[in-house]
Amino acid sequence: MKNYSLLFIILGFAFLSFQFEDRKQSNSYLKNNFINSEDTSFFHLSKGSFLELPRLHDSSQMITHLGYTLGYNEACEQAAWVAYSLTKQETSGIIERGDNFTVDPQVKTGSANKADYLKSGFDRGHLAPAADMKWSEQAMDESFYFSNMSPQLPAFNRGVWKRLEEKMRDWAIIYDSILIVTGPILNSNLTKIGPNEVCVPTHYYKVILDFKKTQSKAIGFVIPNDGSKEDLRSFAVSIDSVEQITGLDFFFQLKDTFEFQLEKEVCLDCWEW
Repeated sequence: MKNYSLLFIILGFAFLSFQFEDRKQSNSYLKNNFINSEDTSFFHLSKGSFLELPRLHDSSQMITHLGYTLGYNEACEQAAWVAYSLTKQETSGIIERGDNFTVDPQVKTGSANKADYLKSGFDRGHLAPAADMKWSEQAMDESFYFSNMSPQLPAFNRGVWKRLEEKMRDWAIIYDSILIVTGPILNSNLTKIGPNEVCVPTHYYKVILDFKKTQSKAIGFVIPNDGSKEDLRSFAVSIDSVEQITGLDFFFQLKDTFEFQLEKEVCLDCWEW
């Protein structure tokens, strides 16, 4: 039995090492393919750039964790956007959910905390889902930072939002890898909760890019912070429309003509539902 136990431990470490290496490769996949490609008509990426990151605004603090990067909105005490890549290999991770909600030590002004959500009636809703971070214990732990949380109604968080997150994992498996940017729509005059006055968004968004050069496709979603049993396709929108609502510029590192082509339309038939 001891020999079998040792074997399982060795296999477990090997699997985790593979996940870390795969993560490093997925983070550099786009820029490496750009640099090594003979056809550069679709890109103006610089070395070290990550295509999933939106254009940065001076008002946001950019914070990078192992599994995701975010732009922190101090006025609303949450991320305005969270960006990451999700690969097929990462969806098969073995790390269990942690549930250790904690402040983000990298937020210079201090992030929201447990007191902000206590008896508020709102879930501490993940922006980058914990289930997308099960490839690494560190990534899982960091997914529970309050910088990655937003006040979501339980019917939304545990319903339509969860269904959309599950669809993202399905697509990562089908298409090998996708790029995701997600967050709250932080309009003015939002309700606030807790001592730190955390804004309660009325809507949330996701934008997704399946980057395959000439076969690339992109899609956006905008969903009210409320329960819904509607088909996910009814919430699909163009990325251009999400940019107009949020004021963010997604996938700006693509050549303008290619970006315009990807972001102006919604092609439901291009995706597996």
